Amino acid sequence: MERQVKDPTFEIGQLLRAAAIAGIDPKDIPSNAHPWSWSDDRATSWQIAYRSLNPVGAQDAEIAYGRPLSLALQAALDGLEAMTPDLVHELELKRPHRHAEMREAALQDALAGIEESLATERARRAERTPTPEQLRQQQAASRNAAAAQLREQNGLIGVIGS
Repeated sequence: MERQVKDPTFEIGQLLRAAAIAGIDPKDIPSNAHPWSWSDDRATSWQIAYRSLNPVGAQDAEIAYGRPLSLALQAALDGLEAMTPDLVHELELKRPHRHAEMREAALQDALAGIEESLATERARRAERTPTPEQLRQQQAASRNAAAAQLREQNGLIGVIGS
């Protein structure tokens, strides 16, 4: 289940900085409002700006004041159901910070998988690649075989061999 949060507290300094980042004049914001309670078209910009300043606080506010998650999304987050593209979209809309965390984790998992595949491929190539000593032996064997074939073709087997 999504972690339960008490009503988050907002630091006035962060709210003012977030408003400035969002380009909102603080005089336009009621004193009892925060980014998730303000019913203004600019509230989303204020939320985004606040999220950039305090991601954990924003996540707590999204849980406390944001729209509730659907039962299907909560089941997917709990690992009881598969995460579908529709549920990912819902998560992105309702819990952007959690969505970004999941996307980052998936990216890290993919990079780790690529790294592991690359290491495996390097090991396979290393097994197939002859050592310098093996290359010298192969070259010597090849030279000896070529010389023997030339001697045989030119009828020099008895002359050189004796």
